[in-house]
Amino acid sequence: MAEDTLSARLVDVESMVDRSRRRFEEGSRLLEEAHRALADLQQALIGSPTTLTAEDSEEASSRLLASLKAAGGEMPETLCGGRLAVDQVQRLIRIDGHPIGITEMEYRVLELLAFARNNVVTRAMLLKHLYRRADDQPQPKIIDVFISKLRKKLRMASNGHEFIETIPQRGWILRDLEAPSDA
Repeated sequence: MAEDTLSARLVDVESMVDRSRRRFEEGSRLLEEAHRALADLQQALIGSPTTLTAEDSEEASSRLLASLKAAGGEMPETLCGGRLAVDQVQRLIRIDGHPIGITEMEYRVLELLAFARNNVVTRAMLLKHLYRRADDQPQPKIIDVFISKLRKKLRMASNGHEFIETIPQRGWILRDLEAPSDA
């Protein structure tokens, strides 16, 4: 009799585990769909790239860097409504006229974000820009460190203003907003 009760209880527990597993899988599927919908919405709103494979991302970074070099475009003297100024000769940046010290790598991160302003810059693009040779490239997470340190310096110098925006699962963007007109 006790054995029958235990068997019945075991069947009940296995059934609950199975239902829980199905609910978890359904929740995971819904979460993936939500991420895809968010990515599509970001794509539509800000023109960020669609989801890319590693090979596509490498090709996109190469194309962006090549087009920037081929265009011979220069970094604008001011960005973000005139608040952020870049002196390419001295490799110095100023926020609201005040110079701030940044490292060479932080400058090069800002340089690519400024050249690609209002467009998403991926981790692969930054790695390719910072480390020209593939055998020189460190772990990709170093980009997060450079972005974090650069953001902190920019934020401190601008009384909390955020210049660099993270686009989840895509990269970063430097929004270059026009200065408000006085007219």
